[in-house]
Amino acid sequence: MSEKSKGFRFLEHMTDAEIEAYGVNIEEAFQNAGRAVEQLMVDLDSIAQVESREINVSGRDLESLLYDWIEALISIQDEDGLLFSSFTCKISKNSSGYLLGAKVVGEKFDPEKHEQKTAIKAPTYHDMKISEAVDKVTIRFLVDL
Repeated sequence: MSEKSKGFRFLEHMTDAEIEAYGVNIEEAFQNAGRAVEQLMVDLDSIAQVESREINVSGRDLESLLYDWIEALISIQDEDGLLFSSFTCKISKNSSGYLLGAKVVGEKFDPEKHEQKTAIKAPTYHDMKISEAVDKVTIRFLVDL
């Protein structure tokens, strides 16, 4: 399956990884951003759906929500050794900004099964863009390697 058909693609960047994720709405675009982050670390297709986790983050705007979402995924991988291949995101707006509630499903990293590709240090705000059209949302962001 090509990256484009997975809902994301990797763009050329000199030192970091630049990701473009998209979807028919903001929630699908955030789901695909999560999938892209996991694909950078290991092959998505090698991650079985064994263990689920709820992730809740908030942000004052969509950019800070995206940053906190990506940071949460990286932190869970670093701290708990979990990788995810299934993402369901619900985004809502309140008086202080945005809330994201996600259910993610995956399994613990196993070096015998998962070939580690790239270690991600953190998301960045550099060149982050979220473009919303009638039937397509496109997200661009960098992660520090």
